[in-house]
Amino acid sequence: MDVVTVDGGAARRAAQRAATVAAGGVKGDGGLVVVVGGSHAYAAPPFIAGLAARRAGAHGVRIAAPPARAAQHAVLEAHLVEMPGPELDAASIRTVAEASRRMSERLVADGARGRVVWLVGPGLGGSPQAGQVLDALIEARERDRSAALVVDGSLGGGPIARRRIRALGADLVLLNRHEANALLPGEAPAGRQEAIEVPALSTLAQKISAVVVTKGDPDKITDGCRAWQVPAGHPGLARHGSGDVLAGVAAGLLAQTLPTPEAAALACHLVGTAGTALATDVGPGWLSQHLLDAVGTALRDLLA
Repeated sequence: MDVVTVDGGAARRAAQRAATVAAGGVKGDGGLVVVVGGSHAYAAPPFIAGLAARRAGAHGVRIAAPPARAAQHAVLEAHLVEMPGPELDAASIRTVAEASRRMSERLVADGARGRVVWLVGPGLGGSPQAGQVLDALIEARERDRSAALVVDGSLGGGPIARRRIRALGADLVLLNRHEANALLPGEAPAGRQEAIEVPALSTLAQKISAVVVTKGDPDKITDGCRAWQVPAGHPGLARHGSGDVLAGVAAGLLAQTLPTPEAAALACHLVGTAGTALATDVGPGWLSQHLLDAVGTALRDLLA
């Protein structure tokens, strides 16, 4: 399988297409992102991802996550779905599904160009009710698949996770190396210096019927039939928060109706470019907030 390298020119063209959709003058042209995740153990990821979706150009974000102090940083830029308990549960997902349905109807009624995208997973792995939440999500998706869906992480890995991702009808799955190995059928975990090869990722993409991204050097993307690599990046991105930003950016671009592989590639390019800039401008101690700002700068520069 030939692997196409996504360079700056391809990223610029994708960014211009997304911006053209979002700049139509109607609220919702940039699409709406619904983030479902978080737990008492990992409170911040869904809020970081929600802010990243706004940085990527999404016109609106709703976040369904357990109450957390991290919400204070996102509440001015996102609507928070009120959760009754300390963890997400099946009732919470039914609330989210109803809100999503209303959002889709509003976009259609207003003639908006964007779409609704669900982002599932940031921080959810720390919840003792994660399995219940995922089963409720599958039930909701069986009733309505009008929204696109991004999965961030391996959802626990193994054959059960592969079946769940397929049942969710995921459009895009974002994985680090450890998560990819957890999902690969019949593969031993890769060592520190071992790369996960495109044929194995292609097989995974075919099994779960989704576009798969593995973060690394370079980032790799496959839909099972075609493959791309994104050389932009920096080793300093291998830290907490970077994956949440990438997931939010990808969901935001997908909400602007970019094709899934294109949204994934542009998200990888933006986050990789931002990470490289931060290594020079800030140094090794940059924070997730710095990465959010740098992603916005990278997108601005592509559109300049």
